[in-house]
Amino acid sequence: MGTQTVSQNTAILTSWKDIARYMGKGVRTVQRWEMDFGLPVRRPQGSNKKAVLARPSDLDAWLALRCTSRAQQHDHHGNGSVPQYSKLAWLHAQIETARKLHENNIELATQVRQQLAELRRQVLELRMHKEH
Repeated sequence: MGTQTVSQNTAILTSWKDIARYMGKGVRTVQRWEMDFGLPVRRPQGSNKKAVLARPSDLDAWLALRCTSRAQQHDHHGNGSVPQYSKLAWLHAQIETARKLHENNIELATQVRQQLAELRRQVLELRMHKEH
């Protein structure tokens, strides 16, 4: 199916292959990341389990959070402690990432509702033509 543009600046990845290509990994790797680490992939309601959707901005935010967390774990200064300012910066980054994911989720839900409304309109229109 490939990448589809929903609005002028919002692309949606619509297959595991597209998601893997975007992440620079193999399909099995990104599928494992979804299962093991919560890679933000959605499945359209009413579709089979193989159908997936992902927004690049969600994937970027997830990756940034994972990298920030890992950097935090390895940012030790001799005595095994992390400076307080680093902890606050890390916490701020996590909060900002969570906020962006939340905003993206709300926007995606709105887009899905709009697409469903359009699909319903088209189905009703087809029924009207079929009856006449």
